[in-house]
Amino acid sequence: MYMNKEGLREIRDVLFKKPTVGRLVTTAWIGSIYVALRQATVTFRALDEVLYPEYRDQKIDRPVFVFANPRSGTTLAHRLISMDEDVFTTVKLYQTIFPSVTATRMFQRLVKAAETRVGGALNRIYDFFNDPFESRWTEVHHLSLGQPEEDVCTQLWNLQSPTTGLLFPFMDDLQSQTWLDRQSSEQRAAFMDSYENTLKRHVYEAGGKRFLNKNVFFAPFVRSMHERFPDAAFVYLVRNPIDSLPSFLNMFYQAWKAHSPSIRPDGEEIQALKQLGYDYYRYALECRREIPRDQFIVIRYEDLVQDPKSTILGLYGRLDMPVSEAFEAKLDEAVEVHRDWESSRDFGLDFFGITEEEVYSELRDVFQEFGYDDPAQLPLQLEAAE
Repeated sequence: MYMNKEGLREIRDVLFKKPTVGRLVTTAWIGSIYVALRQATVTFRALDEVLYPEYRDQKIDRPVFVFANPRSGTTLAHRLISMDEDVFTTVKLYQTIFPSVTATRMFQRLVKAAETRVGGALNRIYDFFNDPFESRWTEVHHLSLGQPEEDVCTQLWNLQSPTTGLLFPFMDDLQSQTWLDRQSSEQRAAFMDSYENTLKRHVYEAGGKRFLNKNVFFAPFVRSMHERFPDAAFVYLVRNPIDSLPSFLNMFYQAWKAHSPSIRPDGEEIQALKQLGYDYYRYALECRREIPRDQFIVIRYEDLVQDPKSTILGLYGRLDMPVSEAFEAKLDEAVEVHRDWESSRDFGLDFFGITEEEVYSELRDVFQEFGYDDPAQLPLQLEAAE
């Protein structure tokens, strides 16, 4: 399984940068878990080569990648689409931790066994491993081992994910992990070989269904993905940056504050993260202009939350896909549940020392491209409306 060696060097270089006891202790125990889980994944994948070598001939046809900046509706869109189980296959949380045919089939056998007389013990074991996921991010994003989820661990096992920045708050020093598309052609090819191999395992186990993926840190991968999967569709969820940027920053700030309490919400670490957020918005816009419009489909967050069913049906129309009666019925049921849902926003831009005018100045093209108002003009518009 591929390992980004440049990422290892980056971690080595920042390991003792502005050290705190909390961060060193956290790094030690998370590092131990990382090594253990990654080695288990390597073992499962080695078993795949013996038990299911035919997975290597699996084709990946027309995959669909759902992405955005965090807190922009990707979870809602992904989970609605993933209900079309006759067409799509998507990873569940346990599958992104252990991306292996052997691991998936072992988990499925355990689920069946849990329905037998030994089920009580197995369910207690499951709860033991699952409860930390469900409780850790309950206020931000609901997690559960058997629930559709983004494939963040697939990238983490390769050290090719910005989420390593949750532990090492120096985003400028993690360039290879925050920007795959800016790496050398050799590094990009090595990662993509590994990533495609992972997708083959999943699609093979799912019987050849169309692969559906969701990842909020996918923007710096788009060009590489489009080159490797030229028939892929990219579904970009966009939200007003004034609303989504604080949530992006807060995701990291809360982790940083836990192990490095001296970090300030308006400190240099947040400033570097903010620039990365700006760059991801700009880069997605660049990619949209390069990739054919029928393969790069934009959904506004505001449209999705206002009318989820019509938005998803509109997406199917753009993808030239039929909608089955069974899937439409599932959408109707899910929309009823969604009616009482509201996205939380605990922090605003001012908490991080950022003004709305700065965000508009940095992302003027994004605001104009997707129909968001200049915040400086809103008071004038309200006054005119009166």
